Amino acid sequence: MLLLDANIFLELMLDQEKANECEELLAAVEDGSQEAAITELILDSIIIIMENKGKDASELAAFLSSIAAYKGLKLYWLSLLDRLRATVHMSRLGLDFEDSTTLEASKRINAEAIVSFDKHFDQLQGIKRMEPKEALTRTK
Repeated sequence: MLLLDANIFLELMLDQEKANECEELLAAVEDGSQEAAITELILDSIIIIMENKGKDASELAAFLSSIAAYKGLKLYWLSLLDRLRATVHMSRLGLDFEDSTTLEASKRINAEAIVSFDKHFDQLQGIKRMEPKEALTRTK
């Protein structure tokens, strides 16, 4: 299983440079041919950023509805203990809280990798960072 970072969704929704490879990976998650997870914090971050970029309530609702239909996507709910452990990652690794909770969630679900464009994850031991094109190559 892969853990998807917020930027994978945002790259596509904001039509940025690597939107096509994100779309291909997310299509595989949507049809269930690829298993992945996100945390509720990642989901909330996506919504907040979309709102800040001018998306209205109906666009946010459409996004949330589409997420519910992804056959291969699981939502991981961070516990208080997960959040507490994330603060340890912040101190030890110099990550921000969101990245620290992503790291902690990846450990809890035994993720094969974190799929992200965030290079902060490159320096972490025990978890690999992949970009969408790498994740797609590995599944084929």
